[in-house]
Amino acid sequence: MRTDIERFFSPKSIAIIGASQDFVTISGQPLKHILSHGYKGKLYPINPKYQEIGGVKCWPSIEALPEAPELALILVNASRVVDMLTACGKKGIPYVIIFSSGFSETGGEGVALQQKLADIAREYNIGVIGPNCQGMINAADSVYAGFGSVFNADYTAGSVSMVSQSGGFGFSVMNLSSLDGGLPFRQMVTTGNEIGVSTLDFMEYFIRDPKTDIIGTYIEGVKDARRILDVGDKALAAGKPILMWKVGNTEQGQKAAASHTANLGGAMALYKAAFKQKGIIQVEDIQDLVDYGHALRSNRLPKGNRLAIITISGGAGILMTDEIVAGGMQMAQLSPTTVAKLKEFVPSFGSVGNPVDVTAAIFNDLSLINRTLQAINDDPGVDCIAMINASLQGEIAQKVAAEIVAVAAKTDKPIFISWSARDAVAPEAYAALDAARIPHYKSPVRCGRALAAVSWYAEAKRRNVAQKSDKAPVINRPAAQAMLKGKTGDVAEYAAKQVLAEYGIAVTQEQLASSRDAAVAAAQKIGFPVAMKVQSADISHKTEAKAVKLNVADAAGVAAAYDEILKNAKAYKADARIDGVLVQEMVGGGIEAIVGITNDALFGPAVMFGLGGIFAEVLKDVSFRLAPITPAIAREMVEEIKGYPVLAGARGKPAADVDALVDALVKLSALAVDLKDQVAELDINPLIVMTKGKGVKAADALIRMKD
Repeated sequence: MRTDIERFFSPKSIAIIGASQDFVTISGQPLKHILSHGYKGKLYPINPKYQEIGGVKCWPSIEALPEAPELALILVNASRVVDMLTACGKKGIPYVIIFSSGFSETGGEGVALQQKLADIAREYNIGVIGPNCQGMINAADSVYAGFGSVFNADYTAGSVSMVSQSGGFGFSVMNLSSLDGGLPFRQMVTTGNEIGVSTLDFMEYFIRDPKTDIIGTYIEGVKDARRILDVGDKALAAGKPILMWKVGNTEQGQKAAASHTANLGGAMALYKAAFKQKGIIQVEDIQDLVDYGHALRSNRLPKGNRLAIITISGGAGILMTDEIVAGGMQMAQLSPTTVAKLKEFVPSFGSVGNPVDVTAAIFNDLSLINRTLQAINDDPGVDCIAMINASLQGEIAQKVAAEIVAVAAKTDKPIFISWSARDAVAPEAYAALDAARIPHYKSPVRCGRALAAVSWYAEAKRRNVAQKSDKAPVINRPAAQAMLKGKTGDVAEYAAKQVLAEYGIAVTQEQLASSRDAAVAAAQKIGFPVAMKVQSADISHKTEAKAVKLNVADAAGVAAAYDEILKNAKAYKADARIDGVLVQEMVGGGIEAIVGITNDALFGPAVMFGLGGIFAEVLKDVSFRLAPITPAIAREMVEEIKGYPVLAGARGKPAADVDALVDALVKLSALAVDLKDQVAELDINPLIVMTKGKGVKAADALIRMKD
């Protein structure tokens, strides 16, 4: 079915199937709204009961129309939609919005009915939006094709385009985001159950649309989630930021999403991984959408993440500092030259550190604003500037704004303003900032969050360019595929490690023993002390079964441990299939990490990394990326966890072999791609990371096969 939706938002003719004379009803509102907003194209209301509606000729059927309209709106009961869509297909109508509900979101017969619609759309190559949606608005061309109170408003056309899976909430976001100096929207569309044109299809169109600069998205889940990477890559290349609001992130939220639009909520960790890999900015509230949108509309991206703050309120400067640091930015270290300049005019009771506190002295000397801004702007160690003006109002506010605009006109560094005065008491000042596209916010926290979001996006763009030459290795291992062929359920440690070794991931020296004497011989060959573990695909938690012995120091200890391990394993699970006892070298020192892969139904293979013990299991301090990953992406994964200082050599301890860890993650990623048709999950826990230059070793591993 078609997804070439270039003409969808600007149809020259529209059919309204099931149109009503009662403009209060859902079936009556679309025609009313189309007429009231000055649509210039042809209209074909269809309802055999009426001769005309609202002064427009009414047609008895789709077949009776004198031409094929470019867009049709279907507003009839669910039971009649199949026939109406078929008639649209036969007429040659390219795009159809199905407003009707009662399909997969209801389960049962609704699922089968929706599948019929999908089949018809495919047969006739119709671009179908919906069902169970609320339509679209093209503010630029005055096409208001939908229902609901938000369609009563007129929207100033701008360069923000948005797609939402939720109709009511999506249009509410547009409405609220447009108020009181909010974002100017160009296009807004809701997709509902998405049997045809999907959220990602619309996002790709917005990337192609030359009049769209910023893309907003509200999703509950997407069926082709891995495609987010491709869409994000195209958006980065086009310089069009994506602001994505992802909901349905808790178990309860996912259930609500499934019942609402029949979409899968998916694993939020993997969505976040996709966002990080492709510079998609996550928003969590309408205010975020507005604030980040304003920041991005300034068309200025910082060349780095170093911020200088100018304030007339010390406390506000601290608030903003906390916010930007939490968002991944850093406070710029002002150069001695800059500090010396500032000392020439900043009052002695102020501060020439960062934040620079010029105090209320600006009331006596407005030149402080220009001189301070200029001095900091000239500092090569400053990438962007924020100024906190407290609640300045009236004439002085206007003069301060003029000074800010004057400096901003001479620099390409972003300048953000925190200004808490009400709109009514500083209208000229705010208007001047708006005209110069200088973002301003009512609180230091909102200003700091917006700055951090823009800085993060700018870094994502730089990283994406740098990583174009950083290739993920492709490793094909038929031997590993053969090892796993025919296996089901869990693959125990010994066999799992053989698979790892095929991909060049270092494993502990070990032997599988099927007798007491064989265990002793293996230990003598490996060297004491040794670790010993039961090997059974039916016992995943060996420690819980008391089937693990560590630091076994001699032959007698090995013999005794062998017997005890088997006894405990059988007591834990009497019917467990036991392959033997694994005798393994003890790995001394090093830092325990946990790494693994998951093969998600929506995203495909992904790689996980975290430090072992409390870091991963209790604090959830882990990172994810979708495979395949490059060395640069693997290093990001390692460095972004909160526990990274442990690896880097905190408190004078030797640094760990991060290079070897990165290499292992890259190889694990290649394994995930190569075995994606066989492996559902793989855990290496722990992966021992030695000191720098000494490598890593997989000390335990488990593979879970696909069903």
